[in-house]
Amino acid sequence: MKLFRGLRNEAVMRTRNIVSGTASTEPNSVEYSGKTAAPAGRKFKPLTLPQILRRNSKSNTNITAPDVPNTSSVITAPLEELLTFEQNLERNHLSAAGQQLIEREERLYGQISEEVVQSTTEREEEKEQLTRDHKALLSQIDLAVKSSLSPDEDSLEALKSAVKAIQQEEEQDRQWLKQEGKRPDWRPSECRRHHNTVLQSLVEERMDNAELPPEESNKLRSSLQRDVCGKGRRLQEDLLRVVKDVKGCYPEDMDICNFFGKMYHQAFSAGMRKIEEYGLGMDDCSYLLYWVNVAYPEILQNPELTKVINPEMFGKLLTEELTTPLENQCLTHKEAEVQTLINKVLMVEEQAWMEGSVPELRDDCYFSPLAIDVIQFINAAVKSIETVWGDTSKVQIIVCLLKDFLNSYKKFQEKVLKGSNNGNSRTVIMAILACVEQFRDYIVNKADIFPVDVKECCLSIVAEMKNIGYTSLTSPIHKDLKSQYSGLGTPVWLEKKKEVFEKLFEGINKHTQDLKGLTDSCHQELLSQLHLEVTVEYVRRLLKRKIKLRDKEMQEQAARLLCEDGQRLHKLFTEAGSREEWLSDILPKIAEVLKLQDISSIQLEIVTLSQAYPDLSEFQVSALLSLKSNLSASAVKRVKKTLLDNQDTTSSQDAPSFFSKTDKINMRRMASS
Repeated sequence: MKLFRGLRNEAVMRTRNIVSGTASTEPNSVEYSGKTAAPAGRKFKPLTLPQILRRNSKSNTNITAPDVPNTSSVITAPLEELLTFEQNLERNHLSAAGQQLIEREERLYGQISEEVVQSTTEREEEKEQLTRDHKALLSQIDLAVKSSLSPDEDSLEALKSAVKAIQQEEEQDRQWLKQEGKRPDWRPSECRRHHNTVLQSLVEERMDNAELPPEESNKLRSSLQRDVCGKGRRLQEDLLRVVKDVKGCYPEDMDICNFFGKMYHQAFSAGMRKIEEYGLGMDDCSYLLYWVNVAYPEILQNPELTKVINPEMFGKLLTEELTTPLENQCLTHKEAEVQTLINKVLMVEEQAWMEGSVPELRDDCYFSPLAIDVIQFINAAVKSIETVWGDTSKVQIIVCLLKDFLNSYKKFQEKVLKGSNNGNSRTVIMAILACVEQFRDYIVNKADIFPVDVKECCLSIVAEMKNIGYTSLTSPIHKDLKSQYSGLGTPVWLEKKKEVFEKLFEGINKHTQDLKGLTDSCHQELLSQLHLEVTVEYVRRLLKRKIKLRDKEMQEQAARLLCEDGQRLHKLFTEAGSREEWLSDILPKIAEVLKLQDISSIQLEIVTLSQAYPDLSEFQVSALLSLKSNLSASAVKRVKKTLLDNQDTTSSQDAPSFFSKTDKINMRRMASS
């Protein structure tokens, strides 16, 4: 073979270099002290000089440097210790041992030089010995790879050498594939593939045998949870060790960190699939989903791991086909559990009302634990689902239960109002209002977890319950003040000046003092609603046309009364807690219309009034102008036309609603009576 010709000169030159002390070969590492190791990947160049090939063909104790003539008089420094194959193997100098075998392999399976006289028997014996030595080398490489996750320094050094030996074997495989002729039975050795298989077995074994320390194991509820957590802990610790220690033993092109990551991912996934095959209780089902959706992804997002491991290569721990039934099981159970709990809370509340129990008084406020309990049950389920899924994508099935509950709660409120003869109904309504306020705050603060339509529906129910509750508390007040209201906007009101309003004012003041038992915020809202309703009732009575203001003097007198009454009402309610500051302008603006005499000025004031309160109607303007009996029909018509011409173009959608309530307020009061 031409491949093996012309090697005499190379061998002679190598011998001369050794003799002259100018050999340029570099040691492979501290593990290999022999000087004849060929670099990995070189072409087969069997050594043919008798001086180099002098070996004991009956033994496998080959020396890693060639014999040379006695040159002690020339060499100025002692040679380093020369190690045999067995010594390199024993000391885990695996790349050196592998290089020795490669040199023997090249010699034995290459063309026999004419200077090498060797019997066929001797060559066969050497080949058999080489086969045994090669198996021994692979076994030692296996041991080094299996010890790759051991923390000691010796194991890491052995692994580094084993990886180099694997690379040498891979290169030798490639060289043989380029050649023709007989090659060793073990070629190609596929050492890299075998290395991967060994690592896979190592990972699977470590994951199968993973256990938690007793102090941590005792904190978990089931053997399944201990098994899953133990595997997860083992995966985390081993991958961190790979990144910290093992990575440095491999070349970058082997991408060992992602390889380990994939092996551990597959082992963990296989363990999860086995567990999933068995019927799981709710706790175990939730725990398994928690590891799939949260705990495992968090491990892979460790900054030390993300530098060298790409978890997107691995996929999900369990496929959607496997997780979907578990998720449905978990969500269905949570939904039924919460539904049962909140229904029971409402049932207990209704039973207490029917038995005549008065709600507990806390800080002078009637209190019910209903809202707190319901919100806690819903919130606990939401947090549990967030923990299991790692986000809020699945919590809507739970928060949607609140809509149905609020509808049931509203029916209970209506039942309480119908049974108002019960001595505890008024206090129960106050407790309901406090609960409704808590529900409103929860919905607003947690708006992001509610579907938009469900949130709007819940807030609508809450607002309706508030209005019904407040109206039930203000209706008796208006009923009691009916006789005082009746004098407003009548000749008596104008003639006796402050007397009529004074009685009304005293009655309102007494009732505001008696409004106790509500939370501060509910008390403010109730007073705000009462403030609005009293003002609306005042204007409604005025627009009943029971008085005729015949001249300028009477109109100015009525305007002064309106301003004075408006100021006193506003002061009374705001000092009591009302927050409806805008109501202070209503009566003065009406008074301004009554006071003006010039038609153009009246037109301008009506337009201004309609801009402030877009719900001002043509009918209400007619009623207001009718109080000014000295105003001609044509003048009234001009003012109304001005209103209609400007109403659509000047109204503001953000302006408060007032005049439309002058008809609705009586209807609401009648409905609640």
